[in-house]
Amino acid sequence: MIAGDRLGHLDQVSLATERPAIDLRVLAGIELRVDPTRGLDVGAAWFRGVPLAWIGAAGEGGADAADWRAAWGGGLVTTCGLDNVGAPSEGIGLHGTYTFLPAREVATERSRAQAVARGTVDDPRGLRVKRTIRTAVGSGRVEIVDRTVNLADDPLEAPLLYHVNLGWPLWDDGTRVETDAEEVEPRDDDAAPHDWSTAPAQPAALPERVWEHIGATRAAVLNERLGLRMTVESDLPRLWQWVDPAPGVYAFGLEPANCSVLGRAHDRAEGRLPYLDPGQERSTRIAVTAEEVT
Repeated sequence: MIAGDRLGHLDQVSLATERPAIDLRVLAGIELRVDPTRGLDVGAAWFRGVPLAWIGAAGEGGADAADWRAAWGGGLVTTCGLDNVGAPSEGIGLHGTYTFLPAREVATERSRAQAVARGTVDDPRGLRVKRTIRTAVGSGRVEIVDRTVNLADDPLEAPLLYHVNLGWPLWDDGTRVETDAEEVEPRDDDAAPHDWSTAPAQPAALPERVWEHIGATRAAVLNERLGLRMTVESDLPRLWQWVDPAPGVYAFGLEPANCSVLGRAHDRAEGRLPYLDPGQERSTRIAVTAEEVT
C-alpha cells in the first residue's frame, strides 16, 4: 500500500519543464537527470523503473531561496561545500554555497557502454571544479569524479560532502543499512536512542538523526521486498548517515565527506579543516551502484 506520508514530493518533472536539465538514459542501468543550474548535481534517478532519489518540497530543481534547506530539492546527489559543510559556521550557512553555483561548458557524450555529462563549476573565492558523471549500460553503476583546483593566490578552505539521498519506495519499513565501518557513532542525543541499521517503521514527528560510519569505504541499503540493493562507495575519508523521519519527508542519506558535519569552525578548532593551497589540485570520486537481489 502506498503511504502518502512516505512519498515526500513527487515532482519529477520540474527540471524538464521549468529549468534546463540533461537526461542520461541507458539500457539496464541507472537513468539520471542532472541539473546545470545546481553545479551539475543529480536530481531524479531510476533503476529498471524504480525511482531511487528522494525529492524534497522545493521540487527536483530546487527553489530560488537564499536558505539552503528551503532551496534544496533533494535528488540523488547534492554536493555540499566548498566553503562550509554541515551546521552554519563563520557566517556561512548550512552546507555552504555549492548548490547555488551554475555549471558552464556543459557537454554530453554517448557510447555503447555509457552516457557521460561534464561541466565546470567556479567557486567565486577561486576554486574550480571540473565534474564528470558517468552512468554505465547494463551495470547499474553511476560514477562522479571531481577535479578541484585552487586558482587563488591564498590557501582556501575546501570541505566537501556528497549528500546521496534515497526515498520511498527504496527507503521503507524493513529496509536495512549495511556498512563496512569499524563502528557507527551517533552525532548527538537525537540519534543515540535509535537503530541506525533499519528504516523507521513509520514516519514520526521527530528530529533528524545523524551517525558517522567510522573507517567506512562503503555503505548500502537493502530492500528485500523490492529485491534491490543500492551501494555508495567513495575515496573520501569519512562517511555520514542522515535520516529524517518526519511525515512528508521520510528520507535517508549516505554522505561521503572529507570533513565533519558540525561546520568549519569546529573542524578548524580540531585541526581537521580541509584546505587547498594555491595551484593545488585534488580528485574525489563517489560511485552509486544498484543491483537486483534475490
